[in-house]
Amino acid sequence: MKKIKRYIGVIALIITISLMLIGCGQVKINSEVSINIDGTSSTRLKIYYDDTINKLVDNDLLSKVISKINNSIPSEVHFGDIVKSKEENLNVEEVEIKTDKVKIDEIDNLSNDYFTVKEVKNKGFITNKYIITIKLKHSVTDIISNYINSSINNNIGLNLGNLINKNMANLIGDIPVNLSISMPVKITDTNSNEIVNGKIIKYSYTINDLNENNSIVMGFNVPNIQNIIFIIVIIVIAIFVLLIYSKKRKREK
Repeated sequence: MKKIKRYIGVIALIITISLMLIGCGQVKINSEVSINIDGTSSTRLKIYYDDTINKLVDNDLLSKVISKINNSIPSEVHFGDIVKSKEENLNVEEVEIKTDKVKIDEIDNLSNDYFTVKEVKNKGFITNKYIITIKLKHSVTDIISNYINSSINNNIGLNLGNLINKNMANLIGDIPVNLSISMPVKITDTNSNEIVNGKIIKYSYTINDLNENNSIVMGFNVPNIQNIIFIIVIIVIAIFVLLIYSKKRKREK
């Protein structure tokens, strides 16, 4: 579970360092998360930026970011190849990040210093209902500001971070962050305003919206396998008994 926490930290660090490198210019971030029935997941992260930013990163933003965090990547996290393209005069870099299995009943353990993951389980005879809530503990602008402030003070010895902090919300606050989460089962409860085909929820944020006042909520039903197996066994036994009874009746006749 510690390694899964490190994975989430990797994703957060990618976005944080990207924003630090971006500074200004036209940029947006899209993240598509697909959760599979076996508990594995796949995240497709896309970063769009204009030519002003490209002069700083030379169309190689994600590679630079991943190289900085390479030593922090656990073996359960698998990065795909970075795909580069052009869309509507914006440079696009895209990477797929896959993870190994996470058990749903242990999802609360993903909570850390930056966000909480709360699971509410309502047991049913045939199905169990889960409601998952993901919530930040601090605003992203504060996290990035503190990170930059610490880096500048520690590495340069100047208190320039305070000046950056005051303008952080204006500097990156309006950057759009679009998130979609795809589930293998029907989503029964959510606070999202957009649901697609019953299994996909979408959120449209800006960096300023990523704070402790907003959350991601999704509810879904999962078959209660133990009870279903119990029912099947009872049915099989009942059929077996019925067949024996029928044969006995035929012999008596």
